[in-house]
Amino acid sequence: MALGKKESHESYGMIGCSRATSGKGHPLFGSSVLHSNSIILRIKRAVVERHLNRDWYYGKEPLIEVELSPTQFAEMITSLNVGDGIPCTIRYTENKVRMEDPPEVKQRLVFENEFKEDINHLKELYEDKLHDVRKLLRKKGNLLKPEKAEIDNFLFELTRIIEDYMPFLQKSFNEAMDKTVMEAKGEVEAFVMSKVTSLGIEGLEKEMLKLTEGD
Repeated sequence: MALGKKESHESYGMIGCSRATSGKGHPLFGSSVLHSNSIILRIKRAVVERHLNRDWYYGKEPLIEVELSPTQFAEMITSLNVGDGIPCTIRYTENKVRMEDPPEVKQRLVFENEFKEDINHLKELYEDKLHDVRKLLRKKGNLLKPEKAEIDNFLFELTRIIEDYMPFLQKSFNEAMDKTVMEAKGEVEAFVMSKVTSLGIEGLEKEMLKLTEGD
């Protein structure tokens, strides 16, 4: 490569990460809390210039910019070869048009709605059988053997659904809440680290003193 010559190629790229903070929390795809602290990952096309006996790399037009929560970023770099990867929020692509924020997801509300839908589905599924069983139970006289078997089968099916479904629902709910708590802790930790970096330990002590005096 000649002295001072710039060279580009379709395969040349630059990738970088930076911390980002915002005054107002915003939603991120795959996260159930609002974030004021996040990680921005950018990929750009690149050129290389040979100068002063070394290579100098420069970014050109951006290809894509994505945003991750602190927890998502940690998962990305510690969870290689796992499925399709970790959710991220696309902010910009080559057309330079900023994407809209993803919709905010409230996990507790999602579970409540899903639970109501499942209960209504089970009610519709077993409504006819329940009607028949009620008729048999209201019948005067002794129940015949086939009638007892029908009631027994209905109760068995109902018990099996409850025993299989409820533990699964509880496990899924606990996992989602644990993930939400972990994301919230990551957001708090990122906020504290951002404050420590920007203010320094002495400045942080003054900020904490102000908060204490305010109480």
